[in-house]
Amino acid sequence: MTSEKVNRHRARQEKLSVLRESREETEKYRVPVVLADNGVCLVEEHDVLAKFSDQQRHEIQTLSAPVEVSPEEVNQLIKEIRSRWDGQQMNALLSSCRSSVLSSIVGPFGLGGIVAVMDKEGGNVTTVHNAKQNIYANKEDQYNRSHYAGAAYNAARDKYKDQKIIENSGMVMDEYSGNLIDYSAADCDHIKAAETYHQEGGFMQSTEVRKEFGSDPGNFALTTESANRSLKSQDKKEWQEKTATKGSGENNKEYHEHDNRRVNAAVARGEQTAQKYAPGMKEKAVYYGKQAAKTGVSEGFKMGLQQSLGLLLKEFFSASFDEIADAYKRGFRDSLRNQSFFDALKERLSRIAARVADKWKETLVAFSEGAVSGFLSNLVTMLINMLVTTGKRIVRVIREGFMSIMRALKMALFPPEGMSAVEASDAALKLLATGVTVSLGILAEEAVEKSVALFLNTNMPPLAPLASTVSAVFVGAMTGIASALLVYGLDRLDVFGVNAEKQHAFILSELDSLIIESDQSITSTYEEEMGRAKGLIAQLQGS
Repeated sequence: MTSEKVNRHRARQEKLSVLRESREETEKYRVPVVLADNGVCLVEEHDVLAKFSDQQRHEIQTLSAPVEVSPEEVNQLIKEIRSRWDGQQMNALLSSCRSSVLSSIVGPFGLGGIVAVMDKEGGNVTTVHNAKQNIYANKEDQYNRSHYAGAAYNAARDKYKDQKIIENSGMVMDEYSGNLIDYSAADCDHIKAAETYHQEGGFMQSTEVRKEFGSDPGNFALTTESANRSLKSQDKKEWQEKTATKGSGENNKEYHEHDNRRVNAAVARGEQTAQKYAPGMKEKAVYYGKQAAKTGVSEGFKMGLQQSLGLLLKEFFSASFDEIADAYKRGFRDSLRNQSFFDALKERLSRIAARVADKWKETLVAFSEGAVSGFLSNLVTMLINMLVTTGKRIVRVIREGFMSIMRALKMALFPPEGMSAVEASDAALKLLATGVTVSLGILAEEAVEKSVALFLNTNMPPLAPLASTVSAVFVGAMTGIASALLVYGLDRLDVFGVNAEKQHAFILSELDSLIIESDQSITSTYEEEMGRAKGLIAQLQGS
């Protein structure tokens, strides 16, 4: 930059030198000026060249004179340039608002809402944590008693009871209390309840393994029918402390006369049997891996489709708004060579279609980004559900939030060509901030939808079915505006100093433009004066 300014200064000096030489060339043709005693020129008609020479000398002196600028003038100029910068930033904010609003309405709150209809509480993969809450991702994962009972169980149960008959008595012993009970009144209880086993990992296994566990006598214990019916799938320790349904204020332990020593021994035996069949770490890893891959592909496709269609729809609406604005300002047909209405309509629609078609490369990129994000967000959702159960809306927040994280990471790790690491970090921060805003909008959407539905039901019942659509558009618009304002606020905060650098570059560019204008003015003056001098010399030489 400095060398360019030095070169421009040298070019100015050369032009001024040429003007001086041109002036010297005219000296020999100059008519002497005769002055009276009072200093008045007596031969004005012969001193045209002298006047020209004086004028040229004055202009050269003016151009050669050093420029003196006060600090106040410099500050005023910088202030004016900064005001132009601020104006550009405000225009960029308005443009960003429109783009953000369209993106939000079409993307996470439009197509995202449609995709969210297929979301499930607890995610797409059944986990042990969710199964214990009776939350299953698929119907086939749910507990089905027939998978643990059947012919094999009946045969094993009857055999176990027969083996426990006290010889020549027709009685068996209650293994939880030690009391004798009639064979016909005895029930065979699963010490480790089949449903509990299922929730703790049985849902991962085949029906054959479940039946083997269900018919293993190591998990059998004989007790009274009433105790067995009361126990169901409850934890035995918790069940003992509960009030018996038919007791006189007694708890189940007292009412059924259970002996803790016997109960604890039976429970230990049942747990040992369950551990023999329970899925190990390898089996769990295989199950979760297969399920994550299977559902991840589906989620990736849905998210990729959402992102690509969202991009095309955003461009379609943006192009349509531009055509409407152009038609309003310049006339629907006037700006198109006064074509007929249908020809003008056809041309405008063609231009919209062309703008949408030009986005095909970006569409492919958006699909790939969405597919990767959808796959990974599905994996993250599954991992989270191993610890806590996610609601349907949280699943959506994870999906949309993960999209922002992916974009931010891509920007930070693989910035576009020509973008510095600091600029990439600044852009990544804005992407993350936008993702947070979208996530908060999704969380607020349910409350807004309820409020809109209540308002429409009360005041405009016929429009009540549109509550979800109205709330999606409203929340999407507010989220888009909030995102744009947040990005603008980050620009003002300028964490990485990127905005200050851009402003500095803008000021230098404006100053350079002023210098170029000055150079052009000098060049114009030089060419004009040289032309006049050459013309005058030619006239004098010709005479």
